[in-house]
Amino acid sequence: VADLGAALVGEDIWQKYGKWPMYSKFFDNRDHLPHHLHQREEHARAVGMEPKPEAYFYPTQLNNHGGTFPHTFFGLEPGTTKDQVRHALEVWNEGDNKITNLSKAMRLEPGTGWYVPAGLLHAPGSLCTYEPQWASDVFSMFQSLVAEVPIAWELCVKNVPDDKKNDLDYLVSMVDWDANTVPNIKEVYFRPPLPVKDVQEMADAGYRENWITYGNEFFAAKELTVLPGRTVTIKDSGAYGFITMQGHGTLNQHAIETPALIRFGQLTYDEYFVSAQAAQAGVTITNPSGADPIVLLKHFGPTPEAPKV
Repeated sequence: VADLGAALVGEDIWQKYGKWPMYSKFFDNRDHLPHHLHQREEHARAVGMEPKPEAYFYPTQLNNHGGTFPHTFFGLEPGTTKDQVRHALEVWNEGDNKITNLSKAMRLEPGTGWYVPAGLLHAPGSLCTYEPQWASDVFSMFQSLVAEVPIAWELCVKNVPDDKKNDLDYLVSMVDWDANTVPNIKEVYFRPPLPVKDVQEMADAGYRENWITYGNEFFAAKELTVLPGRTVTIKDSGAYGFITMQGHGTLNQHAIETPALIRFGQLTYDEYFVSAQAAQAGVTITNPSGADPIVLLKHFGPTPEAPKV
């Protein structure tokens, strides 16, 4: 298992963590989530957990409605002081601590995404979100009121050592100050889709494929579109999981389809795992539709060939 793990995710990552490092999920909230962070390694290890970098992508197929707040607060405005953040924690029980006054909301765009390193404050917006992430759920909420709903102090200190739960200086130290106060936050963390190769070359072959998560050492993701009526063979360097967002067809003779309705306990054909051997040999995807493309979201572990930003 160790040899296979090192081959799939990279020797350094495997030696450091010794297990599968990432997974992906969807979240779809009516309102934005509280401004919060996922602890960096030093603070996560203090409670026996791992850091949690994560990334977001907003599939066009799932975002015909933006919810109540299709914006995400990222980081802190340059010039914000640690005393201002500390004060927001001091007044937690006095109602809205207004910590998002220290941040900036970015309008979310379907078909694009963001990268969120551990230690970066963020308040995810109300678009339906595909989230490749490190396999951890460590977090600390820094916002006391969201959409008129109070957030319990326990969610601020849930993953904090017992002797630090009322130490506001310790809580502020969990914020990666350099990462949060960069003057060009969108330039640093925004992830527009990037073609994996020449666009015309892919179109001639019957598909298009974009990097949608990249620029980090932990994980990567792609969006693959197979055009109507085409059969393509796609090779990748490592193992990946995928979920079908649109269309139907076959992948190496396995049925793939996007269900319109899923009943409790029903088996579907929209999610698969592709082994490293199969990915490197290439999987063959056939789209029998005359009009509807097949769209897959593919998530990987550490991927050296992903763009570095």
